[in-house]
Amino acid sequence: DLLPRPSISAEPGTVIPLGSHVTFVCRGPIGIQTFRLEKEGRSAYNDTEDVSQSSPTESEARFRIDSVSEGDAGTYRCVYYKAPKWSAQSDCLEL
Repeated sequence: DLLPRPSISAEPGTVIPLGSHVTFVCRGPIGIQTFRLEKEGRSAYNDTEDVSQSSPTESEARFRIDSVSEGDAGTYRCVYYKAPKWSAQSDCLEL
């Protein structure tokens, strides 16, 4: 009974000029309560319960960084919580 792995993407892309904005988009199956954006090497996580249904079979959450700094560069992954457990991690995304 494994949960499907989420996907992660970045809009407008993964190469962002300093001071510009980027939005991470995490997607998974419907019925998700919480999405989490993890950054490698950082113990603080961004959790959101602002999950929308992007299609009949998919939900998504968006994490926006308004002004990208050098400290935001790195490796990101998504996981999600669907009771009673957390999913596996998505593939890596390099910002």
